[in-house]
Amino acid sequence: MNSIAKSNIFYFSALLALTYVLIALTNYYILTPEFYQKSGSALSGIPGGEINVYENMKKWIYFSEAIYLLVKLFTIALIFYTALFLSGKTVSLAAIFKVTLLSEYIFLVPALIKIIWFHFYYPEPTLADWHKTYVLSALSMFDTVPGDWYYVLQTLNVFEVTYWFILGFGISSITGLSYDASLKIVVSSYLPALFIWVCLVTFVSLMFFPGTA
Repeated sequence: MNSIAKSNIFYFSALLALTYVLIALTNYYILTPEFYQKSGSALSGIPGGEINVYENMKKWIYFSEAIYLLVKLFTIALIFYTALFLSGKTVSLAAIFKVTLLSEYIFLVPALIKIIWFHFYYPEPTLADWHKTYVLSALSMFDTVPGDWYYVLQTLNVFEVTYWFILGFGISSITGLSYDASLKIVVSSYLPALFIWVCLVTFVSLMFFPGTA
């Protein structure tokens, strides 16, 4: 196993561990069974069954987060690998994966801020408050927004834009391209993919949860 593969395993394990810590903090301080009950979203219709449902939910959350994170990182790495190949630059997929992996750490910051902000600034929070809270996003600029716009406006945030610049720096470091050229690759490949993803998530949300529109 080469050094890049070993470092990828290490950094992915560290990222996943930190993500799990944030999930655990969220479950402990925010999304408790009592929180769901106060929000009018009981976890179970069976008296006393909330705890069992809650524990099962937590197990699936941890498992699904690991799968989602791995698929997301690999997909983005593959997008950049293809874009670089079409631009005449041959870089190993493992090296590109490392760039996307290290860049992903930026999203731990808003996740932590959300937990702290929500815990201290919402004395009587609801599940709707939790879903629409994303600090430094376009969503925070509006008081009332239809639920189907939550994800779109949350995606337009300071940390997402910072992520683009970090990706540009990472691609520049492994390809030898100028920073401007690397940033153009990010804009021309990642942003269209992000747009398609946001549209897909919004469409699926409307299909399964039409009441949010």
